[in-house]
Amino acid sequence: MPATGPPTILFEVFWTQQKRKRLVEVALEGTELPPDDYPFYVTIGADGPLTPTALAELLTIPLSTVTFRVRRLERRGHAERIDNPSDGRSYLIRLTPDGRKLLNKARPRFRSYAEAVEARLGGPKTTALRESLLELRQALDEELAVNPSAPAARASPPASERRRAG
Repeated sequence: MPATGPPTILFEVFWTQQKRKRLVEVALEGTELPPDDYPFYVTIGADGPLTPTALAELLTIPLSTVTFRVRRLERRGHAERIDNPSDGRSYLIRLTPDGRKLLNKARPRFRSYAEAVEARLGGPKTTALRESLLELRQALDEELAVNPSAPAARASPPASERRRAG
């Protein structure tokens, strides 16, 4: 097999994502909160109640994934659907008291790990990485937009519109 050169930045991101996933697993050990669902609890807890569409946009994931994952939270008794006063044809998702209690237990655990990682990097490096990751997401969005075989790409929300997940 011929050498193809050094790993691309996208492989570096993949490897980093694998480590991030493990850190979330470790942080949430001993809670009832599955690591894959943590972003849903945080986003609904911080920004909710939300429509499924708004949740999909905030997390930049497909609406079908949101509805599937929210059903898991509902089955656990951690999320519920309520009427949308702005649109009678849709609904809002909010955490139940049990869901909020679980988030309040898990969030400090995750944040302590996340803040420890940031402390290891230092403030200036953390800021530079955050800015570089935003640039990378924008470059990915641009590449997807010019590739005619790619589904329509949505730009990542600006940092000012996103909550820190944790």
